[in-house]
Amino acid sequence: MANEIVRRGGTKAAGKSKGLEKHGAAIKKHAAKHAAKHAAKKHAKKAAKQVDEKAVGLTQNGGRREDLLAAFGHMQRASVVISLMEKGTGEDLRDLLERGVKLYISAVKDEAGDRKLRRALGVLRAAEHLSLAGLYAARHKHRQKMASPAPKWLSEFIAETDGRLAKVEGMERSKGPNLHPVSVELLRQAEEADHDPHLAYELAKAAEALCCALENGL
Repeated sequence: MANEIVRRGGTKAAGKSKGLEKHGAAIKKHAAKHAAKHAAKKHAKKAAKQVDEKAVGLTQNGGRREDLLAAFGHMQRASVVISLMEKGTGEDLRDLLERGVKLYISAVKDEAGDRKLRRALGVLRAAEHLSLAGLYAARHKHRQKMASPAPKWLSEFIAETDGRLAKVEGMERSKGPNLHPVSVELLRQAEEADHDPHLAYELAKAAEALCCALENGL
């Protein structure tokens, strides 16, 4: 009898022990699952925060980055076109490009120099438009004799740029040749080139680009 009770007790104890072990394992599994879920949630939240911070940084620097890329593109295209010109020609244009390159280098070094960057962007953009204008003029016989789809737009653009140039005429300027008279002359040439809308467009855009640089203290 005593032996039977011991056996039964042992059986119950063993069954209870197995039940507790099984229950404990379930608790541990649930706890581990919950911990993993919490860790994943925490990691996702941290990652999202990092993405947000990175996005803010890109937003803050996005405008500068785009301006640098644009200035670099204008510089390269102007350089390519100028390289096609005959030796001893286009000295003024080469000087303008050189000045734009110097402004660009200075703007890259000065991360806070937004005005410097806008000056570089304006000068290099003007150099590109003028280099194309030079090609149009040099290869006049090959031009496409097509009317501009928006002749009124060009005249309005010239008038608007002329008004902006009048406002910056007396502004303080950085060191170097004053390009304000050059901008005014380019606008005049654009008006006179109405018989060639392609040439007029490039001249007007070059004048407006220099105007942007002048507005930023060039």
